[in-house]
Amino acid sequence: MTRNRLPPMAALLLACACGEAGVPGASVPIPLEELTLGAWSPPAMLPNDRFLPSSEAEPARHPFSGTITFAGAEIGTEPAELDPRRFMGRDTKRFPDVTLGFVADGGDLIPWNRNLVVSGTRTEAGSYWDLLVGPGTVWSEPGEAWSRAAFPLQLASSVENETYNGVATFAFNDREVSGVRFQTVTQGRPYFLVQRRLMRGQLAAEYTPGPAPGEVIEAFAAEKAGRLPLRPISDLRPRAGDAVFDAMHGEMNVENMVTAAFLVRDTLYVADCPTPFGDLPFCREQRFGIWSVTKSTGNTVAALRLAQRYGRGVLDERVADHLDVTADHDGWDDVRFRDVLDMATGVGEGSTRTEPNSTGDGYLIGYDDWYTAISRDARIRQVFRASNHPWGPGEVVRYRDQDAFLIGAAMDAYLKHRAGPEADLWEMLEDEVYRPIGVPHAPTNRLVEADGSLTLPQMSQGTYPTVDDLAKIARLLQNGGVHEGEPLLHPGLTAEVLYRTDVRGITFGPPVDIGQPSYYLALWHQNYAGEGGCVVDLTRMSGWGGHRVVLFPNGIVAIRISKVTGSEASPVEGLAAVADRLDPFCP
Repeated sequence: MTRNRLPPMAALLLACACGEAGVPGASVPIPLEELTLGAWSPPAMLPNDRFLPSSEAEPARHPFSGTITFAGAEIGTEPAELDPRRFMGRDTKRFPDVTLGFVADGGDLIPWNRNLVVSGTRTEAGSYWDLLVGPGTVWSEPGEAWSRAAFPLQLASSVENETYNGVATFAFNDREVSGVRFQTVTQGRPYFLVQRRLMRGQLAAEYTPGPAPGEVIEAFAAEKAGRLPLRPISDLRPRAGDAVFDAMHGEMNVENMVTAAFLVRDTLYVADCPTPFGDLPFCREQRFGIWSVTKSTGNTVAALRLAQRYGRGVLDERVADHLDVTADHDGWDDVRFRDVLDMATGVGEGSTRTEPNSTGDGYLIGYDDWYTAISRDARIRQVFRASNHPWGPGEVVRYRDQDAFLIGAAMDAYLKHRAGPEADLWEMLEDEVYRPIGVPHAPTNRLVEADGSLTLPQMSQGTYPTVDDLAKIARLLQNGGVHEGEPLLHPGLTAEVLYRTDVRGITFGPPVDIGQPSYYLALWHQNYAGEGGCVVDLTRMSGWGGHRVVLFPNGIVAIRISKVTGSEASPVEGLAAVADRLDPFCP
C-alpha cells in the first residue's frame, strides 16, 4: 500500500517530547503470532516500546468502534509469590472480567469510559482489581493484514489509591481482536499491599462492533485542544542553574520518582516517566492515584465551591446537623465544617500532649477497621467510634483520614439539603469546577454497597488525575478561584487558604526560626527563606508516597509523583529553590 503520514498519536510517540513515551522502533513490536494466541502467559516483562508503533508504522488498515470483553485470568507477577496475595477475600493475581469500549478516530484510540471501572471491588471473592484506561493510538505494521492498537492501562482498587501503571496492546480487523497483552511497570505506594510488584499477562478478548456513544470523538478533540502546552522539564535547567536544578528532589531515591513537573506561565514543563523497561508509554495520558492530595483537590475545592454558591457561612455549618452522629460522647456537638477541614475536631485517639503537638499522634489507632469498611453507613459509624479529647474543636491539629472522609460526607449531605436529594458532591465538582477549567474526566473512588452500587466519594483519598489535571486545579487556586473572569471558588476564602490575607491556620510541631508549619482548610503551609532573604509561605498538597503539589508565591506550581517508602522524605525545599530561580520570591 502507499505510505502515508503517521497517525497523530503515533507521531507524538515517535517525537518523545516532554514525557510522552519512549521512542518506539528500538525493538520490534510484539509478534502478531503471539497476540493472536489469545489467552497466554508471557514468560517475562518486555521493553515498553515493544507495545508501541515501530519506526515503520503506517495508518491503521481497519476502522474500530465497539466493545472488548476481557476474560479474567491469572496475572503473572514479579515476584511470583505475593504476600499478601489476597486482600479482603479478593485475589491480587487475577485480572478482572471487564468490558471496555473504544473508538478509533484518525490515529487516536479513544475510550468510551474514562472513569474508574469498578469491577473487582464489586466482587467478594474474585479479582481485587478495578481499572482505568486512557486514550491510545492505532496503526499498522508493514506486511501485516491486521491493524494494531495500544493504550495506557492502570490497575487500581476502590479500597486503596495507588495505581499500577502500564500499557496494553492488541491487534484487530473488521471482525475480531487478538488477545490483549499488558504489563504494569511502575506503581504508587500502597498501604496494605506492601510488596511492590510488576504484572503482566495476555487476556482472551471478544470484540463486539458498535457505534460509540454520542460526542465521544468531539469531546476528545476538545480535550486535546484545551491541554496545557508541554515542554521538557530540562528546558528549565539553564534558568535554574545546574546545581539548583539537580537538587530539586533533595536526597530522594531516584528509583522512587515517577514523574515531576512545573507549571510556569501556563506552560507545563514535565519530566519523563522512567521505568525499568523504558519510559512509561502515554505518560501524559496516565492517571496516578494521589492519596491525600485528594483532601485538597477534593475537599478544599468543594468547600470553596459551596461557599461561592451558598456563602462562606457554609464553613460554620455543624456536622451534627447533617449527619447522624452515633458517638457515645458529646465531642461532635459543636464541630463545624471548618474544624473538620482543619483536622481540628477535638475528637480522635492518641495522647493528650500538645506542646509540641504531633499531627500524627494516634493516627493509626482504629484505622484499619475504618479503612476496610467500604459501605457508606459502616464507614461513617467507624468515624464516630473515636474518643473525645479534653480540648474542644478548632484548637489542636490531629491528622485523621477519617475526618477528611467525614467532611466529604457532611458536605454531600449539605448539598443535598440545599439542592435536592439527587445532588452529588463529586458531580458538582465535575460540572461546576473541573470541566470548566479543562479537566473533563475526574475519576475517583466511591464507597461500594453490598448490592454493588456506588455511593459517597471517599474524599480522604481516591482520585486519579493526570499531571495536566493537577496543574489546572492548582492554577485555579493560584488565580484566586477565578477562571476566565468567573469566580468558580469563593475569592475571599481562596485568598485565605493561600495565606494572601492575615488569616492563618493552626500551627503544630516544635518552634523553628522562620515560623512553625500550619494547616488550614486541608492545605499544608510552611515558611521558606528565599534567595533574596525574604521569608515566604509555601502552600502544599501532600499525599502518601511523597506526592506533592506546591503553590509558590510567584504563581508557579510544582508537582511531584513518587512512591517513597518507610521514613524517606519528599522535601519541597528543592522544588522551591527552582521556582525561586525562575521568578525570584524576594523583591
